[in-house]
Amino acid sequence: MDDVVIVGASAAGLAAAATLRLRGIDATLLERGVRVGEPWRARYDRLHLHTIRWLSGLPGYRIPPDFGRWVARDQFVQYLEQYAAHHGLEPRFGVEATRIDRSNGHWTVQTSAGAIPARVIVVASGYTRVPTLPRWHGTFDGPLAHSVDYRNPQPFRGQDVLVVGAGNSGTEIAVDLAEGGAGRVRIAVRTPPNILRRDIKGFPIQLVGVAVQRVPPMLLDPMIGALRRASIPDLNVRGLPRPSKPFSQFRRTATVPILDVGFVDAVRKGIIEVVPAVTALEGRAVMLADGSRVFPDAIVAATGYHPGLQPLVGDVTDIGEHGVPRPQPGLHFLGIVIPLPGLLYQVGKDARQIASRVARELSGGAGR
Repeated sequence: MDDVVIVGASAAGLAAAATLRLRGIDATLLERGVRVGEPWRARYDRLHLHTIRWLSGLPGYRIPPDFGRWVARDQFVQYLEQYAAHHGLEPRFGVEATRIDRSNGHWTVQTSAGAIPARVIVVASGYTRVPTLPRWHGTFDGPLAHSVDYRNPQPFRGQDVLVVGAGNSGTEIAVDLAEGGAGRVRIAVRTPPNILRRDIKGFPIQLVGVAVQRVPPMLLDPMIGALRRASIPDLNVRGLPRPSKPFSQFRRTATVPILDVGFVDAVRKGIIEVVPAVTALEGRAVMLADGSRVFPDAIVAATGYHPGLQPLVGDVTDIGEHGVPRPQPGLHFLGIVIPLPGLLYQVGKDARQIASRVARELSGGAGR
């Protein structure tokens, strides 16, 4: 029986394995892909971290300073490779965890390579495990792809493109399309997002997310609202009114604020047009919530992801709001949600805490 099995060898899984190793605990690290950081490798070419480099490193090994303030996708993948090598981590690649069972007080991970008994399991498969597409009525007679399949604007040059979804991926892809030669770019918005500058005169806005963790929730709506009013122009006339309760909206929808990398200016100048939410598809037409229709050549659905953990852990724990499972003694989850301070920053903190709990569990302590 293995002491610890970790599911996933991207940032969260590597952080969990490294923090355990620093405590003298070796874990079996499973990865269904063939390399570390597979989810990052599959993202669009333009992607940079929206969190500052020095708050995005994982425990025990910093991101090299020459990677810049805002680390590019390929550089972050390189960092994950360096991180695994630095800590001597050797994942079992090509092994997919399919189900976790518990019987007579013992855990078992069912995998594509057979069953693996374990005393403790850490699920670190990420929040972007399963792309989500809305169930629109009808069909679209043209290219329709989830943003997970978008790489760059080259295939869309000269085309009328509708981006659906105004999260960080959707807004950045819309900017990429507009700057990359698309003939027309519209973005369909269901819930007007909160928008903040990625940095203000060199001050990374992520530090605000770190600082407000101890602020009473009732104060956060006015604080974040004031920050937006001070840094982002009024976009109501362009179809993007300010949320009245931005933090409450974040808690309700689990969507983090947009950290602006050119979207605001593109909307102000009319380079990106904001339209209402999509309600149905009718051949070449797309029906919108206000009753109007548009006729794009292609649709990029930046409609988010789901942890997709029901098949894996649904038999051993409850799955809560937004697909987040409830931890159990001996069963831990890491990197499943995105908090205000930033995913990688929080992963580092949570990995250390989980390593402490796991050490207590292995030594016979409560580990709660």
